[in-house]
Amino acid sequence: MCKERLSPFVFPVSVRCLLLIIALSAAQASAQTVTGDQPYEISSVEFEGNATFSASELRAQFATRETPGFFNKFLFHSISEQLGRKNEYFNPNTFSADLERVKRFYENRGFSDVRIDTMLRFSDDDRSVDIRVVLHEGYRSVIDTLAYRGIREDPGPIWSDIRSSPRIKQGDPFNSMLLEEEVKRVLRIMNDAGYANAAFRKDSSSARRYLSTRNYTVVLDFDMGRRFLFGPIGITQEIDTLRGSAPRTDITDDIILRQLDYREGDIYSLNSLIASEQNLNRLGILDLRSIDKHVPANSDTSILIPTSITIHPRDKQELAPELLFSDENSAFNIGTGLGYTNRNLLGGARIFTASAQFRTQTPSAFPDYFGINTGSVANLEVSMDLLQPYVFTNKIKGDWTLSYIVEKQKPYRQEILRNKIGLNDRFAEYTTGFLDWTLERVRLATNGTYFLNVADSALLQQLEVQEKPQFNSILSFTIQRDMTNDIFSPSSGFFHSATIEESGVLPLLLEGGRRDLPFTQFYRVSALGRWYFDLSGTKFSILGLKLKGGLEEKYGESRSDTSRTIPQTHRFYGGGGGSVRGWNSRDLIASSDPQAAQLGGNLAFEGTVELRTNLLQNLRDGLLDKIWVVQFLDWGNVWPEVRDFQVRTIAIAAGLGFRYDTFFGPFRIDWGFRVYNPMAQPSQQWITQRKLLGQTFKEAIFHFGIGHAF
Repeated sequence: MCKERLSPFVFPVSVRCLLLIIALSAAQASAQTVTGDQPYEISSVEFEGNATFSASELRAQFATRETPGFFNKFLFHSISEQLGRKNEYFNPNTFSADLERVKRFYENRGFSDVRIDTMLRFSDDDRSVDIRVVLHEGYRSVIDTLAYRGIREDPGPIWSDIRSSPRIKQGDPFNSMLLEEEVKRVLRIMNDAGYANAAFRKDSSSARRYLSTRNYTVVLDFDMGRRFLFGPIGITQEIDTLRGSAPRTDITDDIILRQLDYREGDIYSLNSLIASEQNLNRLGILDLRSIDKHVPANSDTSILIPTSITIHPRDKQELAPELLFSDENSAFNIGTGLGYTNRNLLGGARIFTASAQFRTQTPSAFPDYFGINTGSVANLEVSMDLLQPYVFTNKIKGDWTLSYIVEKQKPYRQEILRNKIGLNDRFAEYTTGFLDWTLERVRLATNGTYFLNVADSALLQQLEVQEKPQFNSILSFTIQRDMTNDIFSPSSGFFHSATIEESGVLPLLLEGGRRDLPFTQFYRVSALGRWYFDLSGTKFSILGLKLKGGLEEKYGESRSDTSRTIPQTHRFYGGGGGSVRGWNSRDLIASSDPQAAQLGGNLAFEGTVELRTNLLQNLRDGLLDKIWVVQFLDWGNVWPEVRDFQVRTIAIAAGLGFRYDTFFGPFRIDWGFRVYNPMAQPSQQWITQRKLLGQTFKEAIFHFGIGHAF
């Protein structure tokens, strides 16, 4: 049988087709003869016949580029070479190398018979050239056979893991890059099963394409080596010699050992080592320097891998003033506070925090931030928090918070005494669950003049009911999966979160002894999804998408009891810097009375498309290259009741934004205007029905914040 043998995953280019050589030679000769010393500027580079791969994927293989537009040329030649782009001229040698790369690109993905033709159109009038690359992809080879060798049968889990989620499998189109990823995956599986010295035998592995079938037989050969166990664990505590500090005796070895996912004598696992390092980094009482492993050489007969852990304890006690900036309630808040922290309270790595914080959205209300008859928005919170890092296992952490809050919104002021107990568990590397039980007593005082002119008397009734103290017992469960690549400015990946809340079970059980205990039975569900895409491949242009929704309803006896309402602390609100940005925070609602927005609703839905562009990325000067320009489109609304939902009441806003990256996240300015206002008069709802300057831009809103809108 006739066959062609190739070295593993490196597939040399076959001799160029004669037609291509003739075309290139003719093009170069034509360029030299016709143009003399003056080159041709590249007007366009187009691809034809590329059914499998996009033009952007193929352009990534090209050094030959289209010449930029006028503005980029002007910036480059007139202001700075760091701005804009220079003119691009045709070079036959560069173009020839580009075609070679495209051919290798196709061959490494199974198209061994690919043929490439080119058409070059030169213009002597404007000294330009149009380039067209015509691809004849041909047959795409698949993998007829994929064999793994050198893997012993005794460690059963290895085979099940290999078969569970392969990067490439029998029957798939051939792809040398995916084969390399598969090799890395198998080695990682072996490392997690104790084989720390596992290696890929490249010389005895092969990828063979048979001329009879035009498909591949792939053999991956591994050397598993010995199976190792974790050996002795050494812990070293660094001290700050400049400050003359002594080792912290309260940080015992037991604290460190409880955060490890391995013990001496366990089968070695690279995943356990990495997870242990993450656990220690999240502990909060120390700065982890490293966990170092010492794998014996192949010549050493030992099967033990000792590990050494180096830690640097943080200050045990800290008292510090705080300057606060936040996006709470989808609006920019500023404030101040004072916080005390005790790291390792009573041992066990417990962290105790006590703080007093004041925040406001209306600094102009000074000093009467909490007066009922003012239009101020402010918050005063005094809280104590105890974090327990180890509950049952090192994957589960506990938190107990006791707080007293005075919250001032425009139509009311409420006082909240809250006791919250929570557990969070890392279900998987990127998935976390939160279980919280909140007991809170809420008393609300209303502004008697704020709603005098309301069209809906139900708003007054709702506020009057809530003037009675409420006792809420709320159980909530949240699960979230974070696959984004950056906590502050993600450029790829996704974030998903879902929450279920229930209120009323515990008070209902206690109601027999306390008939006057005011509470409401209700449930609440909400979900959030965020997705990020790097459109450029260089983090120059990032597309962000967001969808968010939630609903809540009373149930049981509370459903028909108008004297019981869902508390203001658990309502949905619309508008603001993190919502539909054509409206201020808590100013958006699908109601004939706009003041109803201050009391929120029972149904919420919103979405956003946002394009973030790093215009000055090429500067790389550490200053101007941190600037981003943003374009966004928001939509959504809040409905007082679920039955009020109508598609035509979904509001739409658009706008522009500015971001500047800082070490604590980007500083944000957004300017949003209303594209569609469903609650306006029918003749004034769409932007095309209103005056652009006198109405649309005049009503536009600036939003400030820290961090991206989502």
